[in-house]
Amino acid sequence: MKFSIYLNAQSPDGAHDLEVVEAVTEQALIADRSGFAGVCLTEHHFTGYNTYGNPFTFGAYLAPQLENLHTIISVAVPALWNPLNFAEACTTLDLLTRGRCTIGVGTGGSPREYQGLGRDTANRAALMDEVLEVAFQALDKRDEDGVEIDFTTTHSSGLLTRRIMPGGFRPSIRFARAALSDQGILDAAGRGWALQTARDELDETVRKWALYHDALDRSGHDEQTIQDARDWSLVQKMVYIGETDESALREVTPALDYLDASTAKAFQGAAGAAKFQNSVVGVAASDRDAFLRKAMIVGSADTVAREIEAHAERGIGHLALVFLYGQMDPALGNRSLQRFIDLVMPRFANASGAVPVGVAS
Repeated sequence: MKFSIYLNAQSPDGAHDLEVVEAVTEQALIADRSGFAGVCLTEHHFTGYNTYGNPFTFGAYLAPQLENLHTIISVAVPALWNPLNFAEACTTLDLLTRGRCTIGVGTGGSPREYQGLGRDTANRAALMDEVLEVAFQALDKRDEDGVEIDFTTTHSSGLLTRRIMPGGFRPSIRFARAALSDQGILDAAGRGWALQTARDELDETVRKWALYHDALDRSGHDEQTIQDARDWSLVQKMVYIGETDESALREVTPALDYLDASTAKAFQGAAGAAKFQNSVVGVAASDRDAFLRKAMIVGSADTVAREIEAHAERGIGHLALVFLYGQMDPALGNRSLQRFIDLVMPRFANASGAVPVGVAS
């Protein structure tokens, strides 16, 4: 079992934005020296759901401060991007992290995010695919090949005559796909990409994990591609560790109340939006019992360790854990994180996924 830390904190208003960004930066630095494998950054815009907004910008800020952590974008939403801007963001992050990064993509984002950027959520899968198609052509472009890339997508067009700069650190950038559906899981395996999934009960997660690994084995990709995909596939969980199960649930309840309210605003409360919400996030905090079962691991250190061990025994080898969310007091989130480091991680002898400084893995 290895662990990554997932940074997706919310702030109550603009006066607290710097405080929240400093809090998640501190968590990244704590994780960097405590045996975590990676730091996960996500993309959200003007919905109150992610203070730092752009994961590539924040990843570039963190890069020179991290000695061990692999930077994982989980996830970027290509449908909201110009394809050449997206390609450039990927190569820049790969270069600045010295190849210690994985770019996860997905169709996520709320209707308000799509609306704000002039996109239609009904076409989100097609929009993602067309942006990725052009971005991958751009990533392959070399000055000496003499080829011009003349492209048109639903929301952009252009002519690329020179290579994307800067170039990535590695010959090929490592990608992943966030997926809840079987179709998305099979697509990730077929591309030789890592899988990022979340918000399911263990039996369903294990089924999806088996589907993915079986398809990956049959994908025909080379051994290194398959190993990289296995190494950086992950399951995301929100975590809170208290002194007891009862105190943990009591202390985390205000954060859950906030997530319930903010999700309702982000997804606008309409039936169509609710269907979109379920396809993107699986289960929302409005269904409290299901959210606790599927999206979270809450309790004492012993309870959390037992739940993680259950995942390990079923073959889930990488958990991305969120410790600060729902406008939680950073001190509370840090206390939970420290309990995890002190009382849970030592129970997993091979938990450290840290890569030696200067080594691109």
